[in-house]
Amino acid sequence: MADERRPEEQRASERTEEAEAGGDAAGGGDRGAGGSATATPRYRAPAPYPPPAPYAPAPRLPAPNDAVPGYVPPAGRVWAPPAPPAAGPPAGRSAVAPPSTVTPLHALRPTAPRPSWGWKQSLWGLLLGMGPFMFLYAATYSLTSDADVGVEEVTAATALIFLFSAAIGYGWQLFAAWLFSVRSADHKLRAWGFRRPTAAIFWTIPLALVAAYIVSYANDLVFNPPDQDIVDAFPPSAAGIALFAVVAVVMAPLFEELYFRGFVFKGFANSWGWVWGAVVSGAVFSLAHLQLTLFVPLFVLGFALAWVYQRTGSLWTSIAMHAIFNGLAVIAWALTR
Repeated sequence: MADERRPEEQRASERTEEAEAGGDAAGGGDRGAGGSATATPRYRAPAPYPPPAPYAPAPRLPAPNDAVPGYVPPAGRVWAPPAPPAAGPPAGRSAVAPPSTVTPLHALRPTAPRPSWGWKQSLWGLLLGMGPFMFLYAATYSLTSDADVGVEEVTAATALIFLFSAAIGYGWQLFAAWLFSVRSADHKLRAWGFRRPTAAIFWTIPLALVAAYIVSYANDLVFNPPDQDIVDAFPPSAAGIALFAVVAVVMAPLFEELYFRGFVFKGFANSWGWVWGAVVSGAVFSLAHLQLTLFVPLFVLGFALAWVYQRTGSLWTSIAMHAIFNGLAVIAWALTR
């Protein structure tokens, strides 16, 4: 039995010697410094964990307006991405994307303005604004004659009365224009044309004035018409000239352009185009002066006023041209008296 156990004890002894030899190789320095001769395994620290990854913030979800870089939606409109597609189509059907209910970018437009008035509203405004005065003029003309009124009876007081009556007439026409055009509009003055004119104002007014004066001079050579009836309502004095200038240079350009160009011309132009609108408004403007011998030059003047209004997009242009035309006429009248 001792012989049979010897090889096992011998093998265990050999393993112990090998372990001691390994310990000496690993800790020989310690033994050389006076360490223990018994080989003991040294503690080795485990490998450190890998350093944590740097913090990365979560990606920011795009805002509705950031869906398209550089795109700025109109006021009150926000672009939204299309909704995600629904579940896949049933078996046997083609995968057709459902129609999107989101408005495309190219279709985003500001709210459309309200429709403007047309020729019917302008016609009703003409009947209401000028009908009563035409009736009164016809009744007065049938009862009186030109011989009943002399120039010596015209004074500053009668001219002042004429100024107030003209203001009442212009106010009534303004009410008719408001009733049939901008009564329910959002921007009443801009609808009539009170906006900043374009740079064309610097050449349209001189060109239109030259055309109007050429036709007026030709009409004087052919018909030799008398002065307008309004001239006889003012005395040839300083007060009469001042009142005449107020009516002809201030009141008439402002109220007549607002009524005939801002209301009548625009209504017919909205329905028939600006050319026919200028023709109709020019004819009505000429007939409103109640002097057939001056129909042609006044018609050309009315057409030219509508043209400059259409060309510059501003009623201030026709008002300025009308004031210049009447101002030169007042100066010529004052110099010849």
